[in-house]
Amino acid sequence: MKRVTGKQKERIVEQFLPRVKYYAGKYAFCLPPELSIEDLVSAGIVGLLEAIERYDPSMNATLSTFADFRIRGAIIDEIRSMQWASKDARKKLEEVRNTYSELEKSLNRIATDEEVAERLNITLDELYKTLSTANTMNMVNLEDLGVSKDGESLDILECISREDERDMLDELNLKELRSALGNAIDGLPEKERLVVTLYYFEELTMKEIGKILDISESRVCQLHGKVIIKLRNKMEQFRDGSA
Repeated sequence: MKRVTGKQKERIVEQFLPRVKYYAGKYAFCLPPELSIEDLVSAGIVGLLEAIERYDPSMNATLSTFADFRIRGAIIDEIRSMQWASKDARKKLEEVRNTYSELEKSLNRIATDEEVAERLNITLDELYKTLSTANTMNMVNLEDLGVSKDGESLDILECISREDERDMLDELNLKELRSALGNAIDGLPEKERLVVTLYYFEELTMKEIGKILDISESRVCQLHGKVIIKLRNKMEQFRDGSA
């Protein structure tokens, strides 16, 4: 592959900078105080530069698609690398996740937030605070299922929502996984399904979704966190053959 010159690299960075800023803004909800959106932009640019260096025109993907994966991956890695959540917070999140799963199985229906809070003997506000941490601690990622491509973990929701990336799932023989996740999304309550649709398929920000649903941005963040927990539970059931 012909090496990209410095000037070519500058032009590519300039071309993709709006995309980097878009992804930084998209993932900038519920960040820990020590991490800013500018940090995410910087991480995204590093990911973009790595994509430029590693991209090979002979790959079965455009530079745009390849760069998107690298940009998103670098931003998510930056968030995860902070390790900002305490062991206590992680324990609470795991308890919430297990409680949703256990109640769903015993009730044979979707558990309400009130039922989960009562089972855990906590207030709704405490439950919602824990759900918010799910956004950065439990991002639904194919890496959680032990699946990746060319060393790059793939975001399953992004792959499903973006037409130009669905072939990657087919290439990895993950049609059944895609179908299972689609069914899980269809089974969500209307408001939660709307959050998924607007965030992943319409590519709106949490703030924009809040305006559409007439709720606060923090409430959208909580709903998204709950969706992440539910979908991860469903995907683990699918992987274990119990779905």
